[in-house]
Amino acid sequence: MRDIVTEIKDRLDISDVVSQYVQLKRAGHNFKGLCPFHTEKTPSFVVSPEKQICHCFGCNKGGDIFGFVQEVESVTFAEAIKILADRAGLKIEESDKVLKKEGKTEKDEYFVAHELACEFFEKQLLTTNDGKKVLEYLYSRGVKDETIKEFRIGFSPDSYDALYTELLKSGVKKDVLIKSGFVSVKNISSDQIFDKFRMRLMFPIFDSLGRICGFGGRALKADQMPKYLNSPEDVIYSKSKVLYGFSHAKKYIKESNNVVFVEGYFDVILPYQEGVKNIVATSGTALTKEQAKMMSRITKNAVTSFDTDSAGFEATRRAYEILQIEGFNVKTVFAFDKKDPADYVHENGGDAFKEAVTSAKDFISFYMDRLIKDFDINTFDGRKGVMNLLMPFYKVMTPTDRDFYVKELAGKISMGETVLYDEIDSYKLPKDHPARQSFQANSSEESSLKKFEIGVYEIILGIIFGYPHIFGEISSALDEDAFDEDGKNIYKECLNQYNSTRTREGKWDFESEVFAHFKADIGVYVLYVEDKYQDFSDVAIALEVKKLVDKMKQSRRNNFLKEVQAKIKEAEKSEDKDLLLKLLQEQQILLSK
Repeated sequence: MRDIVTEIKDRLDISDVVSQYVQLKRAGHNFKGLCPFHTEKTPSFVVSPEKQICHCFGCNKGGDIFGFVQEVESVTFAEAIKILADRAGLKIEESDKVLKKEGKTEKDEYFVAHELACEFFEKQLLTTNDGKKVLEYLYSRGVKDETIKEFRIGFSPDSYDALYTELLKSGVKKDVLIKSGFVSVKNISSDQIFDKFRMRLMFPIFDSLGRICGFGGRALKADQMPKYLNSPEDVIYSKSKVLYGFSHAKKYIKESNNVVFVEGYFDVILPYQEGVKNIVATSGTALTKEQAKMMSRITKNAVTSFDTDSAGFEATRRAYEILQIEGFNVKTVFAFDKKDPADYVHENGGDAFKEAVTSAKDFISFYMDRLIKDFDINTFDGRKGVMNLLMPFYKVMTPTDRDFYVKELAGKISMGETVLYDEIDSYKLPKDHPARQSFQANSSEESSLKKFEIGVYEIILGIIFGYPHIFGEISSALDEDAFDEDGKNIYKECLNQYNSTRTREGKWDFESEVFAHFKADIGVYVLYVEDKYQDFSDVAIALEVKKLVDKMKQSRRNNFLKEVQAKIKEAEKSEDKDLLLKLLQEQQILLSK
């Protein structure tokens, strides 16, 4: 049987895999896009279908499809194999063998505990008398059996230790139960441990790979507080990085190139059930920059549909601030007659919700109209109030967007465009504005980022291996003395291979003993060169090599000169006349070159 890694590589193209996370554009033989690993405005992330590798020349991250998935999904190599095997349509049993060889990690224990808990909650919903009453509640909200099954909705009974006993019996460690928030502890040294989720409707929270990483429990009693009880953060769950429903919606978001943001579990489930499948919820937190960044990898178009109360309006405004920074086009649905999306869908149907989403208004236009309604724009204070609240958004807009919305505002409040531009120019963002925080974070990130430094030596090697058909032309400019020890070995191997295969225009054998050791690095050098010199002719590239070789020789001469001059100082201090004379002669030779 063939190795599963080879099978996956044969079935999946790296550009197809990467394009699920990054918007790629053709650049010669390769593709380019904004790096998914760090914030940048100019694309430096290159993908090579020919070499089946990717690399960012800004943060130095990349690799083959396995390395890419490991980094972008924050998973182990074994988990990356499982993800890619599934996408390649290979049997999961084969990837499971790899997982077993790797051994279980701490995260695995938590995922197992959450899966077992979910199975317990599902069983309680479907097989107990109390569960049947909860089922009736779900039916009354419009949730269908197939949806309950797909989202794995469950029920936690009003029991002191039913879940604790069940999971402990299944081999889950006590500390995993405590840290996962399944149980509360009165006295950890005794047996005073009890279930934390009791008499609640249980919504499993899935990570981007569809694994259960947490739970949201909705109260089922009128006097039960809080209304929603959520899992605490642990090694597998971070609420700022997880969007409820994302694993279900990811495929549909990419297909539609659009995402709908809502607030609650039901607000995802009901529209999804009725055909609006490109929908996710922030669930328990305001939209975060991490969530926006994750979403920006597959779309830059968003519709927000939060509650219509004042808190929902504020959430809509804050979400726009976050999404604006990531370059989203944001529209807003805010016309459900004081109903949340779930109730609106239940009462009016999925088509009505689809229509509302399709006809959603640009956020700025919506917000502008809302402010004009709230303020008396016939007064100076009223117009000033509208302007002040819009200024933060204008300040961080692109020039094209700013021009459009300045014209719109000027017309609506009867004010000159020049005056508005003057206000924008003099306006300073508040310290707590996400754009300022993002700028500071990005500046810090950039300063601490290990930039990929590719020098003359690496560029020359990239040209040699990327353009083997012109090796004959450029070999005359090359000189093994210009290289370091590794470079000399590579250069000699190139000469040997070229001389023995000249009729085949110097096709390189990368499995040779010399090349094999540097294969990964060479792939990156070639990727860099292909991007940098894609518009150069063969003649221009050959001339470039001559310049680079001269530059490399000059650099090595300067380094030798610095070393000799340092030794001269030492010889002068020690008054070693013979050594000093020898070093001065060496210095003179180097200066004359």
